[in-house]
Amino acid sequence: MKTFTRLPAYQLATTEVKRYIEEHELKGGDPLPSEAELCQELGMSRASLREGLKALESLGIIRTRHGEGVFVAHFSFDPILHNLPYSIAAQGSSLRELLEVRCALEVGMIAQVVACISPADIDELQGLAQQMLQRSALGESFAELDRAFHATLFRCLGNTFLLSLVDLFWQVVNRLADRLPAPDAQAQRATAHDHLAVAVMLQAGDVQALERAHRHHFQEISRRLDAMYAPTTLPH
Repeated sequence: MKTFTRLPAYQLATTEVKRYIEEHELKGGDPLPSEAELCQELGMSRASLREGLKALESLGIIRTRHGEGVFVAHFSFDPILHNLPYSIAAQGSSLRELLEVRCALEVGMIAQVVACISPADIDELQGLAQQMLQRSALGESFAELDRAFHATLFRCLGNTFLLSLVDLFWQVVNRLADRLPAPDAQAQRATAHDHLAVAVMLQAGDVQALERAHRHHFQEISRRLDAMYAPTTLPH
């Protein structure tokens, strides 16, 4: 004899609200009906609906605007970032896998970038790389410049999903920055020069050289991860 587990009312509410959004083909920014209308439409109590809406908001599916109502949220990786399991910081394999995915995405998009990037974007990339060089000469971090560089590099594609994935990885690594071994001065300068070389290669339209440069960049990040998760050798 089969047994059925009864779902909590708020979980049923989240399921029904998501179904409502899908069936009515609502998009980011579209409003949901009032609580009273939704309760009648979905056949549930206002208390259950409110709990369900809270759960959906925590997942980034809807947004509540005080005095205006409830709206379907635009896509964002923010909820994923805010709810990343702490195990990703404790397990090197998780972060390495994320690195591999980002490397594959970026390298795979290089040919398209070369085909459509504008001279203005290349100039901006060169400017960012020059600032990295200046920071490295002073022994200062240029993490935010690196973040801006990669965002600018792929901006011409108009692919917000790709930009979100690239930025998600950057934010994850940045959160773990205090645990990652700091790159030495020589490595900092080399990274800055690598970014400048990318801008020069873009100007020349050298796809293969750009792909090699990207892989080299990620190998350096991987080396830092290996150092972070290397087993500790106890003294004899």
